[in-house]
Amino acid sequence: MPSLLERLLGDGDTEEGVDLQRREDDAHEALRNRITPETYGIDDCAVTGVAVVNEGPDEEPITVPIARFSLGEDVESPDYDLVWELATEAIRAMVPAFDDVFVRHYDVQFTFDGDELFEAEECRRIAVTPALADRLVTETGFDAAAFKSAMLEADDIDDHIAPVAWGECVDYSRNNDAAVVTGAAAAAAGASAAGASCAGAGAAGGAGGC
Repeated sequence: MPSLLERLLGDGDTEEGVDLQRREDDAHEALRNRITPETYGIDDCAVTGVAVVNEGPDEEPITVPIARFSLGEDVESPDYDLVWELATEAIRAMVPAFDDVFVRHYDVQFTFDGDELFEAEECRRIAVTPALADRLVTETGFDAAAFKSAMLEADDIDDHIAPVAWGECVDYSRNNDAAVVTGAAAAAAGASAAGASCAGAGAAGGAGGC
């Protein structure tokens, strides 16, 4: 019998894939309700995919939900206060949608120095453990500043293992041992970027805007 990853890689219409697409759509909608690019002075934002990176003991998908922000074509050095505020809002949008899902960590990615979500020259990520993500949703007073402090304290400078406070983006779509599920809402919202090259920033899944 093929593994979960083999099933997802071969057919996005599996029961597991459809469930993750629905959850991604819910997270995308929640992010759109929390963030408008005009208010924050950014170009675009989306929940762009869910990477399935392994299987749990009961063959359940082990996932990495992914949100991405385009900070702007002319931005060479990001405003880090803004970055942490956006990351906070992204986590608060994604956590409820992935309740009861095995999440390895959440990826919040930032592109800059180039156009749109997938054409920028630079891409960096904040990778958040479920424990820290849950604190943003459940703990009163755990705001963006407290989140930043906790992430910086916990980051051990290993860009491959969460928590990562500011590291290189990971392109899960190019990993043979991972499947990337893309929901309908993010794919539809990102139709204008469908022809964009993902080489510069590293694709994480379907593009989308909010």
